[in-house]
Amino acid sequence: MSSSKTESQNKWSKEEVWTGIGIFLVVLVAIGLVCLFVFYMFWVTHVENYELAFAFDRVTGKIERIDKQGWIVRTPFRYAVHHVDLRPYQLTISANQRVLNAKLVRFNPEGLETFVEWHGRSAGDSSFGLQEILKCYAFDLANGKDCPFLEVIQEIAPMQGAVTPHNVKLEKVDK
Repeated sequence: MSSSKTESQNKWSKEEVWTGIGIFLVVLVAIGLVCLFVFYMFWVTHVENYELAFAFDRVTGKIERIDKQGWIVRTPFRYAVHHVDLRPYQLTISANQRVLNAKLVRFNPEGLETFVEWHGRSAGDSSFGLQEILKCYAFDLANGKDCPFLEVIQEIAPMQGAVTPHNVKLEKVDK
């Protein structure tokens, strides 16, 4: 009699079994979602269609150009994936809210190695930082011709659109 009592006390009811299975599945899904989030944060990089991607190999120190857009998956312990915006920028030099000189420039992908050598591998990650770097070379004495990663698309001279005495009508003011 006592043995049947202990057997019935050790058996779990159906509700307890299903509750245990449910808790196990919820915990398993939660762990899976956390692992997926960690994978996405550290292994996956997204490259837009107007960006040039490159990977820095931390073991060899070499730069590998990635000619693919979309999702890039690399091991974060060995590779660091960076991207440079290839869209054209209008760079201006202005004073007192008046544009003195302007150029339309863009990053030339052929000069990627030189760019990384001169400015570091993460210099192009920020579009503001990239614009400032391109501005320095676009308006130097050589107008960026000695810079392999700069392509000047259009140059707007300071005299274009200037006000001349021929196209301004002066009015006489009586006192």
